[in-house]
Amino acid sequence: MKNKIVNMFRDSPWPGNILSNFAVTPFVIDEVKCNCSESFIQSLKIQDVYKQKEFCLLQGQEAWEKGSKITNRIFESGNVWWLGASISLHSEQHFNLVKRGLFSKFSQSKIAREALIATGEAKLIHDYGQKPGKRQSLPVDIFCNIVTNIREQLNAE
Repeated sequence: MKNKIVNMFRDSPWPGNILSNFAVTPFVIDEVKCNCSESFIQSLKIQDVYKQKEFCLLQGQEAWEKGSKITNRIFESGNVWWLGASISLHSEQHFNLVKRGLFSKFSQSKIAREALIATGEAKLIHDYGQKPGKRQSLPVDIFCNIVTNIREQLNAE
């Protein structure tokens, strides 16, 4: 896929739909089972460890809907949480945690890894129709950079 663009969105054709955070691509991070990367990313908005682990078992659409309702909470507090630890929102530590989660997805899910490798050198984007300027727990450019870096890492192995 030289000089192409792949949109990592659930309604995109393969491989973009599998790269989407909504794709059912189960993985485990820090002994927590996640059904998809959306449930993991949205779970970071939940301070209670038990509820967070339950949230990680949700499917993509449900995780997005429930997580979207509590997004303001992280902007008000300036924090996200993982397993009881408070992490500054949009910090290097926050984005490294997301990268660990996404790396877990792509290293543990064969279908996700194959889809990512199949993108070759294509530019990865995440265009899902959201208006610019909306506050995001994970900015689109950061998400795209993380997945691109994971692709480079997997190709180097």
